[in-house]
Amino acid sequence: MNKDKNKLSVIGVVVNSVTALNLDNSIDITYSTQGRVLKGMCYSFTNDLRYVKGLHRQKFAEWGVLKEDSKGDESTAREIQKLQGYLHDLESQAEDLIELKDAAYQAHKDLFGKDYVLPIKGSKMQARNQEIDSDWEPKKL
Repeated sequence: MNKDKNKLSVIGVVVNSVTALNLDNSIDITYSTQGRVLKGMCYSFTNDLRYVKGLHRQKFAEWGVLKEDSKGDESTAREIQKLQGYLHDLESQAEDLIELKDAAYQAHKDLFGKDYVLPIKGSKMQARNQEIDSDWEPKKL
């Protein structure tokens, strides 16, 4: 029970910390600090979740092969036990990422009034009316 309360409060802190960021430092909310961080969070949580699920599928397949071909020796039993612990950790991580991703997507919807759409890999994104953040230019070394 305490774990669920703690987990919800951590997610609440993450969302509250993002909504506390500056929203008035740009004409367009997309380029404000809050907008940029929120889009970055949505992107990161989505990709992290995709990675964890892929890794889980791979390790689950390895576990299945070991269980099926097990000859009952001690080394195989240790490897099965090790994979079960790893799978458990991945499942816990995936649950947390799903909750964080859902919270970030909801915050995105609240701020922008529309659902977050993951950019298509390899697509050319065109910046329109993008603001220049500073006058800084790199030095020639």
